[in-house]
Amino acid sequence: MTKGFGPQKEIKKAPSEAAKKRMDAAKQMDAMKAEGLPEFEIYIRVKDKKSWFPVGAIAVQRTNQVDAAIFANEESLRQGAFRIFPVLKKSAQNLEYGYRSKDDKEDPITLAVKPAPGVQGAVQAIVSNISASVTGLFKKKKEWN
Repeated sequence: MTKGFGPQKEIKKAPSEAAKKRMDAAKQMDAMKAEGLPEFEIYIRVKDKKSWFPVGAIAVQRTNQVDAAIFANEESLRQGAFRIFPVLKKSAQNLEYGYRSKDDKEDPITLAVKPAPGVQGAVQAIVSNISASVTGLFKKKKEWN
């Protein structure tokens, strides 16, 4: 086959919806890292097995929000894990997650615990209200003429 004359035209394939979501998530992660938020490596394994598989990273406002963030993004983590480690698909109903600080690679991986439904939202709302109240006490008051 001949290629013809002139430069070859490159045909670009449009990114899939999943690829777009991954790109958006990567941009959000970069912004969170730039803010200095704590970063954690996320792992997945078959329950009661020793081998952990790395599936990504996550940044959260507070370290006590890691479990909730993992389970809020569980489907994306699973799909990524299955794409990278297809062997996990056969144990899809028997997986568990773990994490550790990206700064402390010597620390053991902590098993992620699924938060009780509704409790995280209620606690977070209470903390947000208290935080807003306390912050309001320390704000400079405007003077009206």
